[in-house]
Amino acid sequence: MSDSSAPFGQAKYQVRFDWGAAGAERILPGAHVAVVVDVLSFTTAVVAAAERGVPVAPWPAGDAAGAAALARRLGGVVAGRRGEPGPSLSPTSFAGAEAFDELDGPVVIPSPNGGAIAAGLAERGLVVLAGALRNRTAVAEWILALQSERGERTIVAIVAAGERVTSASEAIRFAIEDQLAAGAIVDALVGLGIDHTSPEAAVACAAFEGLRHATTHLIGASGSAVELVEGGFRGDVRFASERDASRVVPELRDGVFRA
Repeated sequence: MSDSSAPFGQAKYQVRFDWGAAGAERILPGAHVAVVVDVLSFTTAVVAAAERGVPVAPWPAGDAAGAAALARRLGGVVAGRRGEPGPSLSPTSFAGAEAFDELDGPVVIPSPNGGAIAAGLAERGLVVLAGALRNRTAVAEWILALQSERGERTIVAIVAAGERVTSASEAIRFAIEDQLAAGAIVDALVGLGIDHTSPEAAVACAAFEGLRHATTHLIGASGSAVELVEGGFRGDVRFASERDASRVVPELRDGVFRA
């Protein structure tokens, strides 16, 4: 059901918001743009890679053979484990541009949350963007430019990845960082006049507006961040918490995110 009678489809609104792959399916009908938000860490890593000119191919976690086959087909490499030398799901692994000078193809980054959602949207016939706190205003401006180019209202589906409860379950838990970043993108869209928001998107926006001065602290104190810090990746949390630090907008084209 894709019309306005679908109770959870938000189809009457221009800016929509939901969680996870199932939420994406609810709000995608009729949308022109999907913005995937997985702050800790997939979409932040995609933005960091794009800042260095490195393309990224999303892939679901848990399918090493599939990731390797995709890398061979694209002439790229599969990201390593977080903390190992070279590119990984860690956004700060892309800090040194010289480390990627010899890469001929994209980095395939397996991810259970944002990567899996993005990979599932690759063949859906709509524009797919990687959104994060770092590029939230740039994403909104990109969408406004697209709307101007199209000459008609552009419908935006913002999908917060959340965190898989277990690797074997499709259930996801609420993630503070994704709520705030999704709300920050809605806030930027509203500021540009794209303000016909669903109640779900409006609530996410209000959460960001009310807490914008505390986002760094709140994300740093979240369960996702605490887990990363305990693993030795405090730098990733700090990097992902920076707001409007990037003008890069990675777009998924032919299965690969490129700036």
